[in-house]
Amino acid sequence: MIRRGAALLIATVAAASPVLACAPAPRSGEQVAIVEESAVIQWDPATKTEHFIRRATFKGKAHDFGFLVPTPAAPTLAEVNDGIFDQLEAKTARRTIHRTTAKIDWTPLVLLWSYKGDGMMMTTARPPVEVLSTQKLAGYEAVVLDATDAKALNDWLTAHEYATTPDLAAWLDAYVKQGWKITAFKIDKSQSEAARTAAVKMSFTTERPFFPYREPASQRENVPYGAVRSLRIFFLGPERVTGTIGANTFWPGVLTWSDRVDANTRLTAFVDTSSVRPGTDDLFFSRAAVQSAFIPPPWVEEDVHTTHLPLDVIVAVLVVVSIVLIRRSRV
Repeated sequence: MIRRGAALLIATVAAASPVLACAPAPRSGEQVAIVEESAVIQWDPATKTEHFIRRATFKGKAHDFGFLVPTPAAPTLAEVNDGIFDQLEAKTARRTIHRTTAKIDWTPLVLLWSYKGDGMMMTTARPPVEVLSTQKLAGYEAVVLDATDAKALNDWLTAHEYATTPDLAAWLDAYVKQGWKITAFKIDKSQSEAARTAAVKMSFTTERPFFPYREPASQRENVPYGAVRSLRIFFLGPERVTGTIGANTFWPGVLTWSDRVDANTRLTAFVDTSSVRPGTDDLFFSRAAVQSAFIPPPWVEEDVHTTHLPLDVIVAVLVVVSIVLIRRSRV
């Protein structure tokens, strides 16, 4: 069934067809962490094109910092209105039903004293790092990089004031070996300790739709005790999907909603609240074995209106009435 608003949701993602992943890169000695993120993935299996929009909240002490995003192919970038996240959150939110119930309280009057109320370019001598494109949008300076050598890429990042820790070098090496591209975003963070990025859409071709879930080891190991981290993913495609880390590793994301938004598009939503992510590989999506809709039952908020009829008083009245009637019957 085609639902109102579906066309707007899909058009918002597709309108700017020609965000970031799991590797913040602050200056050396500074720290930045992701505390909340949301992502929209729109997948077209016919063209093997993924549109990826991400919004995140960062917290830390860095003056400014970079952020690196891997993609299988060079992406095109576009700024989009991040109202798409509010629309999708509203669409998949668990409904609440308000209900009023009438209730009679038979508590004896003498016991009332105790009552208490409940209260997310090739050349013959190709350089090891190529800048494929540069672009300024949404408050970022974005550079798309193609590298054949992880050390050279690490050196390029160092020269441009990105962090170059050993575990970030290992993170880069995994993508360089696969021939993936790295988009380096510069984020100005001088005005506030907590900064929310503007929404940027990355569009690229890929054999499998994915979310860049892999993280440098330090991000998995240096997580403060009790830290809360939330990732919400909204997947738009022809089928209901499920996610796995790498080939078949379990992903702790929880399905929260799945249903059709029009005749050709299914929206599936997940939430991942693991404070320490098993980010040893990226998150890939495939057709789920179950294709039925999943809409959680609504929350029920019940208002109880209580009428107090003390049982002891009622009994006393009945006794008096009975005595009166008995006496009258004897007259």
